[in-house]
Amino acid sequence: QSSPNSKQTMKFFVLLAVIGCASAASSNAVTCDECQSGAGALVDHLLTDASIMEQGAILKAVVCPQLDDAAACEGAIDMWFGDMASCIYNHFILEGDVCSLLGLCKKATIFNPRDWTCEECTDLLARTAAYMSEESTIAMGVEYLQGDCFCQAGGQTDDCADLIAVILPLAMPVLGQTLVEQTSELCQEVAGVCL
Repeated sequence: QSSPNSKQTMKFFVLLAVIGCASAASSNAVTCDECQSGAGALVDHLLTDASIMEQGAILKAVVCPQLDDAAACEGAIDMWFGDMASCIYNHFILEGDVCSLLGLCKKATIFNPRDWTCEECTDLLARTAAYMSEESTIAMGVEYLQGDCFCQAGGQTDDCADLIAVILPLAMPVLGQTLVEQTSELCQEVAGVCL
């Protein structure tokens, strides 16, 4: 005969198993480690010479025409965008731990890492792009680039801080939108999904 306590214990374990299976099957089941690994691969991709050139061309086409001196903007992007991108992507995606900000590193998981899905990758890139476009993120980015990572690192012009204050608020949403527009390509290269 089984006791009432053992039946309750059994029901509890069945409930845990059901919750576990549902969690593992959910579309947001990317683990913290998977996200951090993917974030590192994304930053590596975004900082390649080819990607820097492509992002720079997009910024020159979309951001610079909005400014009074488009030629100076284009020159600044040609000269400095690689350094600025390194500061921004490393700071906000890796050092700022975008995975924690997206809520993926708060919950403990008992599940083994598994392959990402296209939907998960697409969702995370969209959420990262939205984060990059938030006013508070842009303000932090301006402050960060005006500091030791870029403007005060030496070698920049005296108007570096002013240039950052003008260009970055326009550039960050454009770069975020570029992530969204290149989701399929990025998910293929970074996570091996959306093929």
